[in-house]
Amino acid sequence: MRKTMLWCSLITAALCGSACKSEPTDKAGDQLRKSVEEVREQRQDVRDEQKDVAKEQKDVAKEQRDLAKAEGNLAQARANYVTTTRERLAALDAKLAELDARATAKSKDAAIALRARRNALAAKLDTADSRIEANWDQFKSDVDDTFKQIEKDAKDALD
Repeated sequence: MRKTMLWCSLITAALCGSACKSEPTDKAGDQLRKSVEEVREQRQDVRDEQKDVAKEQKDVAKEQRDLAKAEGNLAQARANYVTTTRERLAALDAKLAELDARATAKSKDAAIALRARRNALAAKLDTADSRIEANWDQFKSDVDDTFKQIEKDAKDALD
């Protein structure tokens, strides 16, 4: 019985000793597996983020192209507006010449006053290219309103 107890004690000690020795390696192995898995997950996250960045860069490039197109359209619209307004100035010049050709002092005075307003409007129109988008609508409205008033006054003076 003593021998059996001794053997049991030795086997128990061996099992406990080997279990204790294997436990740190098991923990290290588990930590290694967790670390490897974490690295894989992080790599996948980086790949996903890189895909997102590439997509965002494409979106930004598209938006920049759209902006450039819109700015080109705005520049063309401004040029068209200035051209149309200059044509209106030419028609107004014809009315003012007609008014100036009349022999009355009243018509000559009206022509001088209207020509001064017309020249101020033409000078304002020359600044159209330097206007920023934020105040373009206000500028256009002011020019149109002034033009209508001058044209109305010229028509009234001719009648």
